[in-house]
Amino acid sequence: MKYVPSGDWREKIAADVRDLFGRLVGEVLEDAQAMVPVDTGHLRESLSSEIRGETARIGSDLNYALYVEEGHRVAYRDPHTGETVFTGDIVPPQPYLRPALFRRRV
Repeated sequence: MKYVPSGDWREKIAADVRDLFGRLVGEVLEDAQAMVPVDTGHLRESLSSEIRGETARIGSDLNYALYVEEGHRVAYRDPHTGETVFTGDIVPPQPYLRPALFRRRV
């Protein structure tokens, strides 16, 4: 914690809250990186965090990250008709972001 003169207690509290928020975001990111399923390692390497004011974003910009987190139906594009064909198979979810976010922290 930084020393702030006692007359500016609001700024001291605001600085402490920003520090705590930054540490919390870092912990959630570390937990997500530890919990993410690994095949090639690209998803784990793509996880990042960003803080803007009082808002944080933790996640990945990979197009398949959501499908790993939430699961999906298996489909392919028919080469003759161009239509999407669903096989009936389902890839189950492998959550890593939500468990990281909701892990109890002391």
